[in-house]
Amino acid sequence: MSIELLIKKNLSGLVNGDFVLPFEVEKKSLAKGQVVTHYGYVEDKLLFLDEGVVQINTLKGEEERILEFVFPGEFFSAYTSFLLQEPSDVQITTLHPCKVSIIKRENLLQANQVSLVASHLSLHVAQQLFLSRARREKDFLTLSAEERYRLLLEKDPNVVLQIPGNKIASYLGIKPESLSRIRKSIIP
Repeated sequence: MSIELLIKKNLSGLVNGDFVLPFEVEKKSLAKGQVVTHYGYVEDKLLFLDEGVVQINTLKGEEERILEFVFPGEFFSAYTSFLLQEPSDVQITTLHPCKVSIIKRENLLQANQVSLVASHLSLHVAQQLFLSRARREKDFLTLSAEERYRLLLEKDPNVVLQIPGNKIASYLGIKPESLSRIRKSIIP
């Protein structure tokens, strides 16, 4: 899915047929293992994942923790840094070769002033990112690791099976051995 298709699908009342995006979009290919946003960087872009998988990490002391995996068709960013223009407390890294669409913060803010499509897209992105974080927090408090793993599998089972087990275990907040037991109980 592209940004244009996402707009047509989710903001259909604002666009008719062909339309021109009210901001510039840069298309870019990223290599596996490439850092998109470093810790301490002030985020100046909003990204849309066209292909691949991305992980968002944070630090707890010296230990890196995986906050989120991003799948195709989703927006991502060091969003708190993007909004507040403060140094990022997360790092974003590609897990596979990726294709992304990049919207510069300055261009989006300017478009928000003159375009209903841009301002509604900004609201849509904020809602998507908030709901994703809220679901993850709720799931951590109310679901077992196995239930959280099943939810991750529902998101994109083919891609999840390509993510290294230690990364999924970190995301679930468990040890790799526990993930191995969960996988054995799910897959006959």
